Amino acid sequence: MKRLMMAALLPVIVAGCTNSNNNPLSPVVGGSDRNVKISANQLTITSIDGLALPGAQVLIGDALNSPFEGNFLTADASGQVEIPAAWAGAQPITIQAKGFVRMTYMSVQPGATTFKLRPLNTLNQFEVKGTTTGLPIKNGDGNIDFGLVMQGFSKMQLFAFNMDSILSAQNDKISALGQEMDIPANLSLPAQKEKYALFTVTLDKPAYRIYFGQPGVTRVFVAKGTFPFKQVVDGVRGGAKLYEMLNVFNLTGGAIRDVNLSKSNTQLDLPTNEIAFSVKNTVVAPQFRADETFMAAALSGQGGMLLPTDVKKLNAGQKVTINTAPNMEANVLAVLTKTEDLRANIDRVSTAILPMKGTTTPQVLPLINNPVVGAGGLELNLPQVQSVAGVNSLATYAVFSNEIQVQQGADKVKLMNQTWEVYADKWVSNLKVPAFPNDTLINGNKRWEVNFLGSQTASQAAMGPAMIEAATHVTHSSVNF
Repeated sequence: MKRLMMAALLPVIVAGCTNSNNNPLSPVVGGSDRNVKISANQLTITSIDGLALPGAQVLIGDALNSPFEGNFLTADASGQVEIPAAWAGAQPITIQAKGFVRMTYMSVQPGATTFKLRPLNTLNQFEVKGTTTGLPIKNGDGNIDFGLVMQGFSKMQLFAFNMDSILSAQNDKISALGQEMDIPANLSLPAQKEKYALFTVTLDKPAYRIYFGQPGVTRVFVAKGTFPFKQVVDGVRGGAKLYEMLNVFNLTGGAIRDVNLSKSNTQLDLPTNEIAFSVKNTVVAPQFRADETFMAAALSGQGGMLLPTDVKKLNAGQKVTINTAPNMEANVLAVLTKTEDLRANIDRVSTAILPMKGTTTPQVLPLINNPVVGAGGLELNLPQVQSVAGVNSLATYAVFSNEIQVQQGADKVKLMNQTWEVYADKWVSNLKVPAFPNDTLINGNKRWEVNFLGSQTASQAAMGPAMIEAATHVTHSSVNF
């Protein structure tokens, strides 16, 4: 059953798989609530919501005492450090604070700059659980009705994506036809019966559970949908690939809730009929190679979050209708991947997020090879990337992750956790990230991801997260080592 449900949101799943738990709406625990006053001769370090981070460490340059003595600094109680007089010309700047993702800007000119760090995930995660209601279940109608609960997605999460945010790595077991089946924990299947051949199959798992890596306010989204039971089972038994059956899955509506994660467990029952995915949009697939697969997901935007409301697999040049929610921004997530990569779950994909106005024909950047990691894990030789008409080189964004073990309910789960993000201007052929003093990140199982960001506008965004917000196109690959 898990394999069947993966097809329903496969384009979003393959939009880059970092296997991390990111929660972009969460406020930060710790730091200082003092007002931060920006000085023309200081670097300022804060959390993403503007709280000062006293004690943050700042490295100016490639390594300790390079390119000048005294280049390793500690932020004061206001989260600030004085700019050294010896700093002349553009240098990489690396910022680290306890409990936060390390950040490197590869080229910063001397002068007042504010760095905003996002929090690391916690090892003891926050559980949201409950049931979904309002599904139009009718036994014997040939369709399976489901509710799929997930977080709302930021643009960053769709470009550097976490598979476990869509389809849980955790399973719940149900019994059917005398056998046990694993069902994704974030999937709700209220009791229903359908026939297959001579047998009546009962599916009954009304409860869902999902996990978040950080406390604070987060957005939870449920999508209701159906798939034709016999057609999908016959397809799987006949050897059909999941992406080949994608178009028989139908998402029709859902609901949104904002939840304050202040304790380890939060009960949240979700209706599924508050929003109808009723606004029709037209997407035309670009031309692509015979060994590639192209998919499109409709995204409805609300409050800075993107919610998947439809998904289709397209042939080259094919025109389809995809549905979004009314009174929300309508966007399309275009996804290109190698067909072999889909089968092997290889982390290589090219995506674009574009507004839908009338008929949209999204173009994507070419797929790229994996980066190559040099000795010590701090140097990356990056693949070549070619642009397409109308897409300008914007930035290179690399992410380093360590494998960690977290507690999710009664289970201990291993996942790749983002611990270092690196920003560079334009598209670069190699990255030599600074050697941070007393570094312990380059231990254990780890991963580097590379993202080449492009934009349909020619303007250059400010170094940092603004580059991701300005991006419309990303081509992505990674390497584990």
